[in-house]
Amino acid sequence: MRRPMILRLHASGIPIDWLTLEEATMLMTRREEGAVVWTDGDARYRLHGGTNSLTGRRSFVDIPEVIGVSPPSGAFLAFEHTGFNRVLCKHREGLRCAYCGCELSRQALTIDHVLPRSRGGELSMLNAVAACRDCNALKSNRTPEEAGMALLLKPFVPTMAEVLYMMRPRTISPLQLWYLKHQFKNAGLRDYLTDALAA
Repeated sequence: MRRPMILRLHASGIPIDWLTLEEATMLMTRREEGAVVWTDGDARYRLHGGTNSLTGRRSFVDIPEVIGVSPPSGAFLAFEHTGFNRVLCKHREGLRCAYCGCELSRQALTIDHVLPRSRGGELSMLNAVAACRDCNALKSNRTPEEAGMALLLKPFVPTMAEVLYMMRPRTISPLQLWYLKHQFKNAGLRDYLTDALAA
């Protein structure tokens, strides 16, 4: 069974990342800049430490499901994902080929430039889609229109909330989902995001 993950947000509510219970514990015990400023879902998980030789009591730390932090001044914070990421591109498509819709493993999917590189197409989240090897080879050095291959999945730049949902642990809680889904802006483009909004 996979261990639960803790959702870390900026104090303003913008998602940052997923933390292990141990990482969250370390963060909660820090006093300097970047420490926890608020929590939600208090005492959801408990990590035990050692036993005090004088009192015989065992130490513990209660870990909430969601923590809000105040990152160090000057730390980069983005509402949307920046740059390009191959793994994220494949998960954005729900591990499906954007042309034929077949579901494949992450390793079996390739990345296709909608506007081919040889024709000035850049590698970006708006010009790249996941594609099976057959569709990528069939499309070749053409646009989808020229190849007669309709894009079933339109590329988009995901918000950080959508990124964390796409890369979510299997143990995401209803409270964690609540924080994320309120910052979805591309739900109409993918069924899994639409389904999350309805949850």
